[in-house]
Amino acid sequence: MLCFLKSVVKMKPEIELKNVTVGYLTETVIRELSLTIGKGGLVGIFGPNGAGKTTLLCAVNGLAVQTGGSVFIRGRELNRYSGIKLRKSIGFVPQHFDIDPRLPISAREVILMGRYGKMGLFRFAGRTERKLLEGLSEMFGISHVIHKPFGQLSGGEKKRVLIARALIKEPSIMLLDEIFAWLDKEMGEKLLGIIKRIHHDWQLTTLIVSHDLKMIENVCGTVIWIQKGEVIFNGKKSEFLERVNE
Repeated sequence: MLCFLKSVVKMKPEIELKNVTVGYLTETVIRELSLTIGKGGLVGIFGPNGAGKTTLLCAVNGLAVQTGGSVFIRGRELNRYSGIKLRKSIGFVPQHFDIDPRLPISAREVILMGRYGKMGLFRFAGRTERKLLEGLSEMFGISHVIHKPFGQLSGGEKKRVLIARALIKEPSIMLLDEIFAWLDKEMGEKLLGIIKRIHHDWQLTTLIVSHDLKMIENVCGTVIWIQKGEVIFNGKKSEFLERVNE
């Protein structure tokens, strides 16, 4: 009986969407979308602008205006009661995170925002947080800007700070939205290598949104192709590339 129960637990997908519909005002962005993503996957979410890629990430993170269907994280439904707890295990890097450069919010403070769910909003960073902050700053090469105002950093520095912000909560799921956009080739390749290493070493389930076919080809093992809010392909990268190049 115990072996049977263990096998049932292992069968639960890390992320599951069942007939999910999301809309904003009068527009439906994704309609009755269903898919499953297993633990440890490195998944590319590919499609043109406006296809619903970012909306899909927001649905997984419980931040979308969901008008139908259900989202499950490790078998538990994501809703207003479970959302706060489940989101503690999800690191989310948005495409845009703008702060007025005149505001005195440092890169250090932005990174620590990602830890508030675990350490409490009005608690100071303790030994664990300081150790994580130091390690992530070194990993992403941002130690020299950690005390600078976030709004005054370069685009590449901001992206590295935001990824550190997502990772400091020690998530099991990482959602990355167009993180390679507007980066030069050298910085993009460096960041790509770090993402791959973190995914492997931290044993994460990682979803990367991109409309860049080359990036999908270089990093992802599985691809979900979305057009007009619908999944038109969900499978191995090799099969996806064959279909795209037909």
